[in-house]
Amino acid sequence: MRLRRLQLFDYRNFERLDIELGSKVALFVGDNAQGKTNLLEAVYLLATLRGVRAETDVQLIRRELLSDVLPAARVVAEVETLAGALKLEVAVVARDAGRGANATKTVKVNGAPKRLSDAVGRLTAVLFSADDLLMIEGSPSLRRRYIDLTLMQVDQQYSSARSRYERVLVQRNHLLKRVREGEAQAEELGFWTDELTKDGALIVQRRAAALVEIGGLAADYQRALAEGENLGVCYQPRIDSPPSDPALASEDEMAECLAANLTSGLSRDIAAGMTLQGPHRDDMLFALNDLPAAGYASRAQQRSVALSLRLAEAELLRRRRGEAPVLLLDDVLSEMDASRRHAVLSAVRDVEQLLITGSDWDRFPAGFTSGASCFSVIDGEVQPITAVQAAARTADS
Repeated sequence: MRLRRLQLFDYRNFERLDIELGSKVALFVGDNAQGKTNLLEAVYLLATLRGVRAETDVQLIRRELLSDVLPAARVVAEVETLAGALKLEVAVVARDAGRGANATKTVKVNGAPKRLSDAVGRLTAVLFSADDLLMIEGSPSLRRRYIDLTLMQVDQQYSSARSRYERVLVQRNHLLKRVREGEAQAEELGFWTDELTKDGALIVQRRAAALVEIGGLAADYQRALAEGENLGVCYQPRIDSPPSDPALASEDEMAECLAANLTSGLSRDIAAGMTLQGPHRDDMLFALNDLPAAGYASRAQQRSVALSLRLAEAELLRRRRGEAPVLLLDDVLSEMDASRRHAVLSAVRDVEQLLITGSDWDRFPAGFTSGASCFSVIDGEVQPITAVQAAARTADS
């Protein structure tokens, strides 16, 4: 899978952008806050249909347009896949944006409007950014997001189950509060518990199976990036009495287990006014040399762990999709010494397509830039430069 052309219209700090991406590697270099991250996130939006750092979709629209009647942003890409050429377009339109209204997001595939759920994963992509370090040391929701966005790109059943689960969870929690306040009877919870159990079982089982595969891949990548560092990935379902190995349990067995735990924990759920068990509270543990990475790993080690997880994600997508995703690496070489930088560039040299950013040309050796399409990014403007110019800037850095 390769991205051949990318167009941005009033997206983030880009007024207009139209670039060809014919080569295997595209390198974007510029100072901070110039638009490098926005560019990679635009590609990731096409893959997942979710903004990365935006609290609302309105924030995807160029700020200067928000006083217009109907401010809008568009991201368009031409993609080459094994199944043929593909054109993707995501539009974000806001109403009353100045008052903080949410935006409407629409998508077209080869010119035909599609539901968002039917367009996710037409382009597969993996994004590494500095925010991934929060996945190591931050809240469990960030780690759940990692596995959810991975599976949603290649597993339609998972994506549908995840969406239904979120809706049912809201209804069950609302009813739990009413039962707690004496406004409803506990017997009314049966339907919502059954629905939660069915989709929750699928989510837990497929997360567990995927993380077994990701864990093995990530451990290999970690050893390649940092010799002598052993990475472990452990899935932790939030169930009082989980099966001994959720990855090996069938979905029916997982459903029975989840139903039994929700039943035994019902009094606690009613007292709390919320569902205290289930995949919406699951977590995963990352260990480096048998110690929690969150508490013992240095910043450089955490960056290597996060990158190993992203490279493992890319390989999982390749195996399940049958073609490699586009790999997006945002400022991946920061806070790394020369040996780790060399290991990172060696680890990604065989990917199908790589879009990588950096703030300094001297982070990239001449041998790397000579085979890449090089671009300079300044204040929302992207200018192609030759390999000779890139080498000269490297020497001047």
